Amino acid sequence: MPSAKQPPRILVTDDDESVRNALARFIAKSGYDVMQAENGEAALEILKHGSFAGMLCDIRMPGMTGVELLPQVIAHDPDIAIIMLTAVGDPGSAIQCLKLGATDYLIKPVELEELAHSLQFALRKRELEVERREMEKWLAREVADKTRELHEQSRQVELLSLSILMALVDAAEPVGAGARNHSMRVANLSAHVAAEMKLEAGAIEQVRLAARLHDLGRVAARDERLRQMTNEHEREVAAPDGDAPLVAARILEPLKRHADVVEFIRYQDERFDGKGRPGKRRGEDIPVGARIIAATKLYDQLTEATDSGSAIAASEAARQLRSLAGTMLDPLVVKALSAVLERRTSPKA
Repeated sequence: MPSAKQPPRILVTDDDESVRNALARFIAKSGYDVMQAENGEAALEILKHGSFAGMLCDIRMPGMTGVELLPQVIAHDPDIAIIMLTAVGDPGSAIQCLKLGATDYLIKPVELEELAHSLQFALRKRELEVERREMEKWLAREVADKTRELHEQSRQVELLSLSILMALVDAAEPVGAGARNHSMRVANLSAHVAAEMKLEAGAIEQVRLAARLHDLGRVAARDERLRQMTNEHEREVAAPDGDAPLVAARILEPLKRHADVVEFIRYQDERFDGKGRPGKRRGEDIPVGARIIAATKLYDQLTEATDSGSAIAASEAARQLRSLAGTMLDPLVVKALSAVLERRTSPKA
């Protein structure tokens, strides 16, 4: 069987023993569990070893006054309901106690009926405050849990969307030699270049994803499912070699967790000298991922044979990229790409 609910514990603190005993007897007869303290120091010691719902405290006591005791008690237990006892003609101290956190004050000699009502009110107010705070904590936990759940669902949806788009890009790549797996090769090389440039792990992954989908705009020009994801104006201007990055960016914009991926793809055709498109951005105003993709996709196009042209040697492709550093390509990206290519071609120890 469940144990009976324990009555609220009340601490009576007063240096006048007769007053203290009288108050304690009345409170005990009203159904409360009562303890007594003859001064402030004794009250603090008792509070260290037990939890109390309320306290009656005289304001004028030798040594530590009730005004001095009050903030220390509240600091120990912010939930305790405190009723101060003050003499006639000392309302200032009582008001000060209310400002410090007391629930109520009574004037001596105390009317017992008034004490019963005041104590009942103070404890009920304390109970409501505790319930309110617990409800706020519960609501905060619920909101946090739901927010985490929604974030995880959003993350899963975005990952699924990216997987589907990658599959469409792969399926749309030509079957001919060199063209197949172009986006995979560019993604792999871009990630290595980003790592060579000391980008953080999260940024490297964003570069890899952007490189993996850098041809999405060209695929959209040929795929009805993706054309439907752009507006009418974009369908009209979506020339494969002109506005393809803009179309791809438009498709990817709803993926809010991958804003950097969108920007890398949008500006992949910018030139380092500011003569590219769509925004004629120059130098480091071009997102770093876009600068990396511009170099790696060009390298892959030069070194992989396609139906429209033959491949050139890796060393010659690297030389041509170096000749474009500072004009079409970012010199720092070209330097990092050259270092990655050199490690790939160097004989292993």
